[in-house]
Amino acid sequence: MALSVEKKVRVLYAVIVVLLVALAISLFRGQKVAIERNESFAQGVKLQGELDDVMEEYTTIKMENQDLSDQMSEKDSIIMANKAEIEKLIAVQADYRKIRKKLDLLRKITQEYVVRIDSLVVANRTLTEENTQMRQEVSRFQEENTQLAADKQQLQNKVDEASAFKAYDLQASTLRVRGDGKEIPSDRARRVTRISLDFTLSENKLVEPGLKQIYARISRPDGVVMTLGRDDLSSFVLAGDTLQYTIKKEVEYRNEAQQVRMIWDRKSMDGDAMAGKYSVMLYMEGKEIGRTSFMIRD
Repeated sequence: MALSVEKKVRVLYAVIVVLLVALAISLFRGQKVAIERNESFAQGVKLQGELDDVMEEYTTIKMENQDLSDQMSEKDSIIMANKAEIEKLIAVQADYRKIRKKLDLLRKITQEYVVRIDSLVVANRTLTEENTQMRQEVSRFQEENTQLAADKQQLQNKVDEASAFKAYDLQASTLRVRGDGKEIPSDRARRVTRISLDFTLSENKLVEPGLKQIYARISRPDGVVMTLGRDDLSSFVLAGDTLQYTIKKEVEYRNEAQQVRMIWDRKSMDGDAMAGKYSVMLYMEGKEIGRTSFMIRD
């Protein structure tokens, strides 16, 4: 049976309503998806911005403290791994809450990094200050020790100077000794048989009294030291050097001034003495105590 016009209209109307409802549902769903996509994109941008802020703070701290980066290499690896994972999640528009959780964890790690860097900076500054103070103390002690050493040396020099002996009024006489033992002054090369050294040994209260050795070195005009024995038997040590001596005399020293005479006699009268200027130097207790000279003529 053919449908009436009225029924056809009703059916058509129903179909249109259904199509409109379906279209509305489709549009609503499309709009919802678009909104969700926009929201996801906006959230991704926001999260990326927060991630960039966190990494910027981390990078700034790291660059400002490059000398400490070796001590923080383990934290660096953890931070970079978390950054890469978060960027991957943002790129695939993963769940916002999951990304937020990862980002909060990364922020916590970077904050710990900053705190650790600050602690190292403070520790290094403290060590630097302590080292500077220590170097200053060492420098001060060295200066004090240097000054003490200088004062000690100066005092020692004064003591040495005060305790040194002196030979005052040193006179060197050339003599001819006659058969009866009488001494006759003579400066002739063919007649001189004795050289006499006479002087006053100074008073000194700082040294220990007792037997003291005095050495005399008499050098000829040609520079040769006159000796009466072999070198090893006619020598003494002065400042580490072994020197020959001409005359040695042992005196009993009682800390007071005393007259001393030292005599050198020729062993043989074969030939004349060397004409010219002779030098005399006296030594006692490892120091020179006097010097003079004399002439012998042809």
